[in-house]
Amino acid sequence: MTDMNTALEDALAGVLAEHERGLLARAVVVAEVLDEDGERSLSILTTPRVMEWDALGLCRYGVLSIEGPAAAYFAGGDL
Repeated sequence: MTDMNTALEDALAGVLAEHERGLLARAVVVAEVLDEDGERSLSILTTPRVMEWDALGLCRYGVLSIEGPAAAYFAGGDL
């Protein structure tokens, strides 16, 4: 566990509490970041104690929850 993972957990828990969304159990964040030269890369961060298989499951579920509505939109709602 790193300080960054703990800071991420604290920040997300605070935002969720502020907006009355419940208690944070665990999280995976996929962020596009720019380095000093403007090069883009993806950074994958998790809250502390998230196992790799849990992170994969959370990401896959997130992808499916985006793909379904997007596919329906592009198919004109005919799915």
